[in-house]
Amino acid sequence: MREKERILLKFFSTHDSWVTSFSAATYLGISVRSVKTYIADINASHRGLIASSRDGFMIQDKQRLADLLRSDKETVRLPETAEDRKKYILRKLLLEQEEYDLEKLALELSISYATLSNELPRLKADLAEYELKFKTKNNRASIDGQEAFKKKMISKLIYEDAQNSFLSIKLMQRYLPNYDLSQVRKIVFSILRQHQYFMDDFSMMNLVLHIAITMERHQRKKVLAANDPDRCGIPVNAHIQQIMQEISHQLKDAFDVAFTHRELHDFSLLIMTRVIQDTASEVTPENLSSVVGDDVASLVTLMQEKAGSAYNITLTNPDFTVRFALHTKNLLIRLAGNIRLRNPQMSEIKNLYPFIHDVAVYMASIITDQTGYTVNEDEISYIALHLGVLIEERKMIKHDVRAVLLNPHVFYDSLELTRKCMQIFSNSLLVTTVVPSEEELETYSDYDMIITTIPLSGYSLLESVQISGHLNHKDILALGGKIEYILKERIKKKVETKIKMMFREEFFYVNPPFRDQNDALGIMADALLSEGFVDEKFKQKLFEREKVSSSAYANIAMPHPLEMSALTSAIGVSLHPGGIQWNNTRVNIVFLLAINMRDRLFFKDIFDFITEVISDENNLKTMLEVKSYDEFVRMLVSFAK
Repeated sequence: MREKERILLKFFSTHDSWVTSFSAATYLGISVRSVKTYIADINASHRGLIASSRDGFMIQDKQRLADLLRSDKETVRLPETAEDRKKYILRKLLLEQEEYDLEKLALELSISYATLSNELPRLKADLAEYELKFKTKNNRASIDGQEAFKKKMISKLIYEDAQNSFLSIKLMQRYLPNYDLSQVRKIVFSILRQHQYFMDDFSMMNLVLHIAITMERHQRKKVLAANDPDRCGIPVNAHIQQIMQEISHQLKDAFDVAFTHRELHDFSLLIMTRVIQDTASEVTPENLSSVVGDDVASLVTLMQEKAGSAYNITLTNPDFTVRFALHTKNLLIRLAGNIRLRNPQMSEIKNLYPFIHDVAVYMASIITDQTGYTVNEDEISYIALHLGVLIEERKMIKHDVRAVLLNPHVFYDSLELTRKCMQIFSNSLLVTTVVPSEEELETYSDYDMIITTIPLSGYSLLESVQISGHLNHKDILALGGKIEYILKERIKKKVETKIKMMFREEFFYVNPPFRDQNDALGIMADALLSEGFVDEKFKQKLFEREKVSSSAYANIAMPHPLEMSALTSAIGVSLHPGGIQWNNTRVNIVFLLAINMRDRLFFKDIFDFITEVISDENNLKTMLEVKSYDEFVRMLVSFAK
């Protein structure tokens, strides 16, 4: 089965109703025609697997699909396309053997020697991008070039494999099998935490990847040569150098690998340009210049003003200003040192959030105009992530349902109909555009529902409501009902996202043998500490908070520090059907809140949601009957309906 077919089937498996080819095409980033071709090919091999109707497509037998995907995953597949074969060859020559027989290579790939020869020019072109050369001698192939560029090529291979998903230890381990990469990550994470530094997951995986590639190359006796690109001219502060030395010593103890001075300097640059000090929460717009410098602060202000004016959006939120300025400072250091910060979800961000990406492109152009540095697509996608957080926060505050009005020109007056709809539902509806035909809907994506005066043929899966042009009482009731449904679903999705983000299985306990509140706080805080979500002071801060005022509320306790000091946000849960003593009362559920300052906007929502849910005695009783983390999360999500 082809990779796109596998992805398409997994997409269908997440839906219990009809899915349009348009939705599937948007998800896969391909044309509607390609989606229909894939579906036809799948059904040709697996008759009737995908049902079709005028409403779209649907998997009716989920078990059959699960069995198919499982068996397909277990099947060892040869590279099917020229692109797959190119990656196979690069992996073979960069990570497994320095030289390889071409005839043997063709045999392994199940292609003719002539086919292999015809595909090599494309491989050579890709290598040339990294100043590498594909060489053959006595019918044996090899790759020639500087070690630094070979490592970059390996990194590119792995990131391409992770495209549109998160770069994981499991994926990297497939390419770099000789060292335990989980242990590498644990060492790096632990030492950074000890020095009160925070690194987001993307950057952490990127650093681990670079270290792991270097370790693998060391095993093959390959190190940076004197003529390799040198970044030693870029200064690294002494504290970061000390941190990297500590990481290096622990890696040497664990894996018996010693890095060169050049390699340690490169790793230090990666850390310096990606970490944020835990004290970053103390930075405010007022003292920003003293932290990032006047030049960075001025550049951020310029981007906020120009992008805000160009797109009619507000980018002056204080939290965003601080976060984005810290990001911009590191970005400029990366650009100066030609340091690549990859983002495996770059394409997904671009395809799913085109408006936000467009703003990011505009802001990147301002950086280029002011500094002369070219901002690559990966960096643009990171700018988009920062913008997305701000814009999504503002969308959460604004409760308008965004709608497209589908009304042929020969029918009713579109402007008058739009005015009536927005006048009646002035606090909840925003009609963003009017289109005369169903085909033109494909050019728009930023809307929640379709209001139409004609029957729909291909969009019945999307939220839609058909009304008359006169907007009578029946139309108003139908439109009001649909708006209410969308708003409820939006709230449910928002809460569900937060639940899955904050609640962690490793911090979930069912009827544990905790003696009292002190025992519960100690054990749950230690678990958070061991996984790197909090620092050593967190437990003490919990007890200090309890001294000020008990965190017990009726049948639940919600302990948390007075300030939001977690390294990474998480919520620990402990269920006690028989109750546990908490100060002067007994509680049945403990929600330990470890919240990072970056997530403080979520704190009130989560807090209010939990207390509201548990205030219902039936909800509390039902929750105390759950036996697993998955069941618990499903139940919380159901309460959000």
